[in-house]
Amino acid sequence: MENVEDIKSVEDYFGTMDVWSIYHRVVTANNLSHREIYTDVARVLSELEDEFSFLDLGCGDATYSAPILVNLPITYYCGVDLSATALELAEKNLSLLACPVELHKIDLLQALQNTKRQYDVIFSSFAIHHLSYEEKSYFFQSVIKRLSKNGILLLVDAMREENEDLPTYLQRYCYHIRNEWQGIRPEEKELVCCHVMENDFVETASTLEFMAKQAGFSSCQNVSKYSAHQVIVLKNHLGL
Repeated sequence: MENVEDIKSVEDYFGTMDVWSIYHRVVTANNLSHREIYTDVARVLSELEDEFSFLDLGCGDATYSAPILVNLPITYYCGVDLSATALELAEKNLSLLACPVELHKIDLLQALQNTKRQYDVIFSSFAIHHLSYEEKSYFFQSVIKRLSKNGILLLVDAMREENEDLPTYLQRYCYHIRNEWQGIRPEEKELVCCHVMENDFVETASTLEFMAKQAGFSSCQNVSKYSAHQVIVLKNHLGL
């Protein structure tokens, strides 16, 4: 696929106004259900039968992933993100891992294009909703090529309700931000809403599952759902 557009970094997501302060307050206030989601992520990873290599697409600062992985039999970690600030923080957070760690400042689709390595787990959290429909399809096609036999794609993202169109979802999500999010000021909520309205191309879970199965994934498991935020596992039982 040519001319792949960059997925936005956290700086792009929140603009230039004290971006990491806003981001960390959003996460600390659990506005995106990080605590529940990463409990589920830890459970999924702990149920894997063997040790595993791990590709983190849109790793951010690894604040939540690092404490999970340090207690698991991970053999190799590769994280990619467009934010240099995030990667600097991730390097510190991941320093406790006993396995080799690599971090790269690169778009996640480009990272999938560039690598020849196969991974047991490919993980992406709150990233692919920035992709167009075509790019999401390409994402699944690229991921399955990079999975080992019996590998899994562990996906965390915002997803629309079934039969809900995108404009309705965007209005609903921004209402939720303005009225229920804690820890950030009203003008910061408007900044996030502006980004959401202009840059979020959220699909339904069934649409993502359709794309994944078209790409060759053998099964999809809906792990959990917290309002618009869902955790799904896509399995590559047949290998490639």
